[in-house]
Amino acid sequence: MIRQASSQKVTCLLACRSRRTPDNSGQAEDAHRALLERTLAGTGLTYRSWVTLKIAAVSGPAVQHEQLAGRAAGAQKIHALAADEAIAHLSASGLLEACSGAVSLTAQGHELHQRLSAEIGRTISRLYSEVTAEDLQIAGRVLAAITARADTELATTEPATA
Repeated sequence: MIRQASSQKVTCLLACRSRRTPDNSGQAEDAHRALLERTLAGTGLTYRSWVTLKIAAVSGPAVQHEQLAGRAAGAQKIHALAADEAIAHLSASGLLEACSGAVSLTAQGHELHQRLSAEIGRTISRLYSEVTAEDLQIAGRVLAAITARADTELATTEPATA
């Protein structure tokens, strides 16, 4: 009887803990990020510059600098100045070019984006190959809800001060 009660208590504690702290979400995020950074190694791209390059690539043949900076800042939850730095880094690296306030990928930028996207796609396919479509849909809905709540939290609260 004591053993059963103890087992139930442990089960309850684990369930309650998992509801309070999303350790597995953080671990999955860290593992994804580590794989991405390993893929980016040797390219001269940082995480921020990769995300900015990807946004530029899907934004059309050209996008206004301010729009790209805004999209990159919003997607990464960073200040617009940090997004501007990523755009400057990509331009200095020969991956983006500016013309009349708009930026577009250079041939080198297109090639790198396509190569990295393909490599990342292969990695993601291996990671998710044994997860059912139903489980992926559920996870997608849960993560979308959490992201929406986090975005609201970011928009309505001030950063903590030390």
